[in-house]
Amino acid sequence: MPTRKPLIKICGLRRIEDAKIINAFPVSFVGFVFAKSKRQIDPGTALEIKKLLRKDIKTVGVFADMALSEVRYITDLTGIDIVQLHSDESNWFCGNFRDKTVWKSFAVRDGSSIEAAEKYKIDGYLLDAYDKEERGGTGKVFKWDLAADFAKNHFTILAGGISPENIARAIEAVHPQVIDLSSSLETEGFKDYNKVKALFDAVQ
Repeated sequence: MPTRKPLIKICGLRRIEDAKIINAFPVSFVGFVFAKSKRQIDPGTALEIKKLLRKDIKTVGVFADMALSEVRYITDLTGIDIVQLHSDESNWFCGNFRDKTVWKSFAVRDGSSIEAAEKYKIDGYLLDAYDKEERGGTGKVFKWDLAADFAKNHFTILAGGISPENIARAIEAVHPQVIDLSSSLETEGFKDYNKVKALFDAVQ
């Protein structure tokens, strides 16, 4: 039986030129990082990029350590489709976006990280590598076998060090619904057309 291909999310868009790169490939989701990060973007720039994207591409806002009112303000201003939360938000916090799809990130260190994720009632579970300094976008890989059973019963977005070189192994190991990439598709901190092309060549 052939392996089902996951949808692709490319996170960390920052430039108008990024929209042209994304539009050239079958990308399903793009991420705008509003949290403090080297890829942080202001809502106004995110909105400009969003206007240039294909209409079938869903937009994801990445938030961490931000007040509920601030997250709501940015989601309303930009009109993003999905709220992606990256800090210690409670189930109550996650449930305050009734008109939006909600994904939450979980840093995977061991089996207990997966157990913690199962306590949440959300639309999508983003499983990423643990790093004590940064929340995502580190290029680190976690032990994918920890996520294999979880992905059978939960809408799983697999992140953490996935690249054109290892994406086939990631799909085979976890069978996630979505693969999330960022740093591996960059040159000097910006999205690179040739690296995105290499990604889709590898998926095919």
